[in-house]
Amino acid sequence: MSAEEVENQYFEHLAEYQVAVCRECRYAVWPDQIEGHLQKRHKQPQKKAKAIGDAVRGWADLLPYPSELEIPSHGVDPIPQLPVYDDGLRCLLDTERCQHIARTVDSIKVHWRQCHNRWSVGKRRGRPNRTREKALQAQLGDGCKRVYCQRLFGSRRGSQYFEVHHTPDSGPQPVPTEGEAAWARVGEEMAKTWANVENRARTTIQDGEKDEAAPWLERTGWLPYLNKLDRPELLASIEEPNIDPEKDEEPVEAAIWNAMDGLARVSQASVVGRTGIFVRMEAIRTEKHQTRYTPLQAYMDEKSIKERSRPWKQMLMFFARTQREHRWKSPKYRFTHQQREAWEALIEQAERDVGGTGMEVADEDQDEDGEEEEDEMMIDELDDEQDPSERDKEPEHAKLRPIEKACLDFCIALLKQTIRRKEYDCALVCALAVLGVKEDGWKDAELYPPILSSVIKITRFMVVQHALELSEPFEEELFDDDSAYGGSDSGSSSPNRHRPKGCLEFVQHMMDRFMVRGSHSPMQWMLDLRTYGLKVHFNTTARGNVEWMGRDELLYKNVHFTMAQFRSMVHGMQAESKRLLLEELLFCNGQTADPVPQVPWEQLRDNPTDDRPGWNFLQDQRTRMPVDGERWLFERVGQDATMRERFIKPGTRSGIDRNEVERYMDRVVAFREKLLALIHMTAGQPARATEILSVRHSNTIKGGHRNIFIEDGMVVFVTRYHKGYAVSGDVKIIHRYLPREVGELLVWYLWLVLPFQQRLEAMVWEKEAISSHLWPADPNGRKWTSERVRETLKRESRIGLKQELTIAAYREIAIGISRRFLRGSTAFAAEEGEDNEEWKEENMAAIIQDEQSGHTAHVAGMVYARGIMEQAGVTADRRQLFRNSSTDWHRFLGFQSAVDAVADSKKRKKAPFESEADEARIERLERLRKMDPAAQLQRMKGKKAKFRGVQKEAIEAIIAGESPVVAVMPTGAGKSMLFMLPAWAEQGGTTVVVVP
Repeated sequence: MSAEEVENQYFEHLAEYQVAVCRECRYAVWPDQIEGHLQKRHKQPQKKAKAIGDAVRGWADLLPYPSELEIPSHGVDPIPQLPVYDDGLRCLLDTERCQHIARTVDSIKVHWRQCHNRWSVGKRRGRPNRTREKALQAQLGDGCKRVYCQRLFGSRRGSQYFEVHHTPDSGPQPVPTEGEAAWARVGEEMAKTWANVENRARTTIQDGEKDEAAPWLERTGWLPYLNKLDRPELLASIEEPNIDPEKDEEPVEAAIWNAMDGLARVSQASVVGRTGIFVRMEAIRTEKHQTRYTPLQAYMDEKSIKERSRPWKQMLMFFARTQREHRWKSPKYRFTHQQREAWEALIEQAERDVGGTGMEVADEDQDEDGEEEEDEMMIDELDDEQDPSERDKEPEHAKLRPIEKACLDFCIALLKQTIRRKEYDCALVCALAVLGVKEDGWKDAELYPPILSSVIKITRFMVVQHALELSEPFEEELFDDDSAYGGSDSGSSSPNRHRPKGCLEFVQHMMDRFMVRGSHSPMQWMLDLRTYGLKVHFNTTARGNVEWMGRDELLYKNVHFTMAQFRSMVHGMQAESKRLLLEELLFCNGQTADPVPQVPWEQLRDNPTDDRPGWNFLQDQRTRMPVDGERWLFERVGQDATMRERFIKPGTRSGIDRNEVERYMDRVVAFREKLLALIHMTAGQPARATEILSVRHSNTIKGGHRNIFIEDGMVVFVTRYHKGYAVSGDVKIIHRYLPREVGELLVWYLWLVLPFQQRLEAMVWEKEAISSHLWPADPNGRKWTSERVRETLKRESRIGLKQELTIAAYREIAIGISRRFLRGSTAFAAEEGEDNEEWKEENMAAIIQDEQSGHTAHVAGMVYARGIMEQAGVTADRRQLFRNSSTDWHRFLGFQSAVDAVADSKKRKKAPFESEADEARIERLERLRKMDPAAQLQRMKGKKAKFRGVQKEAIEAIIAGESPVVAVMPTGAGKSMLFMLPAWAEQGGTTVVVVP
């Protein structure tokens, strides 16, 4: 074979672009790289490769250097010698100057970041949610387009892709590349196929295997009903309207959403302002014949009602989006005739509202509604001879708008339906099933019961509102007060006449018909499912988050620290709070002569039974404080010319410099924030945010509530409110004691700072009423909320630990620490008020004595031999338990006052962390007694080291545990070795050295 045939066997001259193209690899090779290419890719010997290279380099018009290459412009015809790729992605961000083409999404993203002002799609880590995933796909579509492409060189210079026009007749068909590139293409296709499989598994609801045990899903029946439906479409059907700017506006749906908002708000207001205990007792029933002792309660604020009504709003959106024409596969359900009429009336009214013609108050159809219900219920006649002046004095109540009235009618129609065969024959149950769908699964027995609770409570509000609407047309009719005691009047109407009923009777009738168990209604389905879900939840262990490394390093999720670091944070917080109080609030910065008066702990007295409004322990006549706290700080400022000039501003109406007062109040607020975090972390088991924010320092007029008390030289705050109060109405009384170092700050604040601060607020901000809360709203109006407590705790932990702790995180961390380091009888329980079996064992003798007296220990504490200083609802035994728990926590944190108090109770059982410390100390002493002093000295100082003088005898006496040991040695004789060698040999303890 001639040389020309050999070179043409491997390479082809692409004259138009002045390059040599490898026929087998199908890309160009630079002339100076031909030998290497042939040897590496085609396994040719060096001699033959050099001969071919020399022959190719002899071709005319062959470019020798990459700088002379001109890449083909975009849109050319395909080059037959090169492969055509059909997966090119051409950048469209700057079509005039940028012609970049990539073949993978990741590559085009890199180009966007590097060349287009760091513009990027999806910088966030983790899988995007549904809304963001749609936005990413839209941005990808706008930022690039798919094209056919080729490239001349396989890598480095000249390897960029260029676009080609491709038709079936225009040139070579797109073919896969050979070798590694072909396998990479297979991998890409495989990844795409598997991604589609995973996406279908993630987004499409599929029935599980028969051997999969899922009691919760079997009980709900969601899987059979929603099988083969797409999760994203179901979730989109219950989204709030008009929140996605890329979707079409939904004015009718938005009107219905807002109508449900208003209906829930007005219904709650009606329950609170227009009904009494009897109606609210009826509305809270869950059984037909049931006596309840806690009436239906409203939510705490308007924000709560807006959030709690969200499930109802989502269900209305589901109906709105499935009743209109839609292209996605939706769950099947049917309306009853009455539900259909009510829905059409709601849609009609919503369309009127969108057009601006339906905003009047809904009182036109009241008579018709009343007549419609007369077939089922009878209505009370009310006295129309009521004193007009009294009638005028009744407060105005918010009335429903027409669309809200239509929304109420539709909701009641949904609730009235009787389930006769299957639950999913009921439209409301079908909508509730959609609320159980999540992006990646189902809402379990922990997440779904709260949704049902919200639906149930809002429903009760609506039932009361519906009863008010039905009874309202008859409120001005005649009512005979004596009709229950006398016979019928001879002039009475015929027996067939319907007697109207009032709100109470309407509520009672509706509750019995479709709001309680035994009614076979959607409400019974919700009540039973919620009960089952709560049973599953409370019998299922929560996910663990706490782990211990070594002896005392705690790991909680992504937070980790040692107990020494935790104690350091607490003590640092206490020191900074004290500095802030003394220097910036009490002006004790070393420049004044008078120190801050000390708290007379032994003389402090309190009377928990005194419920006079405004009273607290500082007003107890038995307490003799060193100074009058009402005027001490005012006089202190007045006696110092520098401080006095800071607050005075001549020419103003009050004579006070408002700016300086505001700066002082800012420091008060800063101190209160630190004090809250400090109390939260030092009082024992941490309170919930709602509990700690309810603390008051003085009695209130409403209930005499005061939460700050003095008991045996300790400050204790007692919470009476807890998270379930609005539901149960029961009050849990929990005592939390403060270490004296923290209690001192609180007493100083209440005694010396608070009177001065309150008078400044009253004068500068002209406040007529001052709150008795320990954490009231700031002077600028900012209120304390759970979110603010959370941010305060995060800030203080970030300062002390360099890590952030939230309320929930610290609660678990505190319980975990107490279980490991405190004794069982004082370890923090997961819930306040849990029975303490270890305490029962320790106090069995007292329990037996109470039983001999014919009553339990609890009854004895509540009734018999109660001290005159005992608070209402508190027993001495439980109070002592709380105190033991708090003081053990104080000792664990290392507060000296708690350590000193141990000597007063020599029989006290040691906490585990104290016993563990004693055991570790004994083990160290045992190992010291067995050590060889001479060998340890050589390990410490070198093999030539020897004892001098009496060093050896003194060290042997020390490690033997003899006490006292007196060693007299001259200067420079090595006295330091007596404590250095034992400490070096046995690390882990603490050696205290006192030097002159």
